[in-house]
Amino acid sequence: MIFYKNDILQQILKQKDISFLALVLSIFLLPLSINLSSFAIILSLVFKLVQVFILKQSVFRTKALKNSSIIGFIFFIYILICSIVQTDIIYTFNIFEKFYQPWALLFLVPMLLIDRKANILLIYSLLLGVFVTLIYVFTISLIKGIVFNQYAFLNIVDIHHTYISMFLLFVVNFFLIKITSNRSQLSLKTLSISSIIIIICFFVIYILDSKVSIVIFIALFVIHLFPEFSRNNAPRYFLIFSLIIVLFFAFNNKLKVSYISALDFRSQIWEASIKVIEEHPFFGNLRAPEKELLNYQHYLSGKYYFLDRDLNSHNQYLSIFLKHGVFGIIILFLFAINMFRKTNPKTEKKTMREAIGFLVIIALVFYIENIMDRHHGIVFLTVFYNYYLVAIENAEI
Repeated sequence: MIFYKNDILQQILKQKDISFLALVLSIFLLPLSINLSSFAIILSLVFKLVQVFILKQSVFRTKALKNSSIIGFIFFIYILICSIVQTDIIYTFNIFEKFYQPWALLFLVPMLLIDRKANILLIYSLLLGVFVTLIYVFTISLIKGIVFNQYAFLNIVDIHHTYISMFLLFVVNFFLIKITSNRSQLSLKTLSISSIIIIICFFVIYILDSKVSIVIFIALFVIHLFPEFSRNNAPRYFLIFSLIIVLFFAFNNKLKVSYISALDFRSQIWEASIKVIEEHPFFGNLRAPEKELLNYQHYLSGKYYFLDRDLNSHNQYLSIFLKHGVFGIIILFLFAINMFRKTNPKTEKKTMREAIGFLVIIALVFYIENIMDRHHGIVFLTVFYNYYLVAIENAEI
């Protein structure tokens, strides 16, 4: 890669941080294969145990990562206690692997990240993994004679278009910062490559018909370009935003389902979620899986057409509230406080802007999907939350 120094990998190998390299591999495999990505994370944790107990390495590389792990562990114990109290130990044990085990990543992942300089490999591994996935799905689509769209990704690599769009938006956010920050030091080569990558990401999102992703794409441009607006670059910015508006309307015209129709569909599910929340607002409802609780509400409301579709809340905020209640939300809010408290005079402005872009992506995707229910979502969020936590803390290792 042209964007980082070649000595990073040598430094990691010299420090024998093999667990981190396994994590990098897991992120590369994230868009391609859930099973292989999961195996790589398990391998990373095994290597971490070896490094801690045999090589006597530290468990956490920064204080921020330690705090993140503690919060994650508290939440993990909280949901297990709630499940046991609301049901019993046997039921909790039987559903642990499917419903609760993934939440362990909240306190395990912070152990795997290292210093700010080396962590950049995580971003490039995701970038490479996403583009390998795009090429692979496009090639298989040509061979099989199928349309290259969201269903191609679902059928070929079993990834919902929301996740692949989220990864692409993350890439866009990263390269927008490169273009808008330190422009006086920006080489033509870096500008060209960054621009090409952003354009490719946009057109794939366009093809995937991801409505919220187009909104987020525009939001990222506003967030990152508006602070750089001046009288000198006004004509160029006017041209950029005019082009974005034209592309948005072109995208809207090609949609088979409008924004209003999609929102109406979700609002009916959200209504059922709110009814479940009202029954157990403080500690949530873990007496049955989320989909079963919602199906029961759909049945009571006479919306039988939802029963066969077996849908979750399609809103991460409501899903967390439904399952874990007010106290669960309070614990998770500590992650935001942890990040806010780690900002300091050493934190670079471009790092803050990049982190804000990441949070905007997550916040808006949370509004329309339960991304924490699948490996693609919970791995992405836990890894890159802690990535930006280290970057913002900017501590000496």
